Amino acid sequence: MVSNQVFIAFTGPRIEQEVPTRQIALGYECWNLAKFKFDDFVSAIQSRIPPINENVQKNYKIEDAGLDRFGLSAEQYGKCSWGLLLPSPVPDAIGPGYPESLFVINLYSPHFLYPAFHVSQLGIWRDDHRKSVLLYYADQNQADRFSREQFPEFYDSLISESVYAVWQANRVARWTKEDWRVFVACLMFTGLTTYDTGKSPFTWQREAADIATVLEALCTAGTGDSTEVGYKLRKRVAALVSHRFSDIEKSVKELYQQRSDFVHGSFYLGLAKGTKTSAQFADLPMPSFQMLYQHRDYVRHTLTAYLYLNKVRKSGNRDFARFRSVLEILEASIIDVGLRAKVASQADTVLSLM
Repeated sequence: MVSNQVFIAFTGPRIEQEVPTRQIALGYECWNLAKFKFDDFVSAIQSRIPPINENVQKNYKIEDAGLDRFGLSAEQYGKCSWGLLLPSPVPDAIGPGYPESLFVINLYSPHFLYPAFHVSQLGIWRDDHRKSVLLYYADQNQADRFSREQFPEFYDSLISESVYAVWQANRVARWTKEDWRVFVACLMFTGLTTYDTGKSPFTWQREAADIATVLEALCTAGTGDSTEVGYKLRKRVAALVSHRFSDIEKSVKELYQQRSDFVHGSFYLGLAKGTKTSAQFADLPMPSFQMLYQHRDYVRHTLTAYLYLNKVRKSGNRDFARFRSVLEILEASIIDVGLRAKVASQADTVLSLM
């Protein structure tokens, strides 16, 4: 029996859900792992995602964690809090489509989520994020958010576009330049997890530069025109999401300035000028955590809206049939008020769910 479902488990504080499993929508469930003993959980998840054969039974319960990532110990299970049982209708996916599903989850969540393990027909696989669980423990408390009825609708709307989150040879062989543009933006967005480990006064602007690169990949890359990049970036992003974020142009301008300061070296000139001696650490500029979080959240919404609009465009929607890319749609929307309203309407289909 082939299962098209995947289970993804998270750490975090214990959740308040009274029942072991809560159906969010058909095929979508939130599980309170504290309500299951480990052996009972293994039995329950195998009934929902049957092992592909008897040989993988060893991939569920282990005594001690070794180098092999398959299997889970009772002690490791006890540190987990909640999980999501999801359908995995990912086009051409190799395996259960776990990385694609996680990509959509991280578009929906205001914080990147770091699963403790996931379950497929091959058993339990422990994820290695190369970070201490204590660094992101509190942010994983997202069960209430994902238990809302809006999440399944969001997931259904974007799971087809999750193919851009993973490089897979049989997919990329058919990709156009626009597909590659979207892939690079998704790759850079996922790469922002690097900065969840911590921030340094010497390099924090690199995060701003990488956030800006996501927007550049979506809204300026590959046009062959390198003039007034910052201006075009602001206007095209505004055409997509300014109806949701009235200060988006100001934010993108600030972000692009920080990116330029980092790339062209003026950030380090400021460090040298502002620090009188190497002993005066108080003179070092501290990272603006709130500013970086706001920029990242704007980019999360912009990427989500772009992906959905790209899906609509590929579907043959007559409002966008004459355009070869979302980038062309956004450029035309800057001066075409009617088209801009249609763009906003489509973007709201998914943004309203977030």
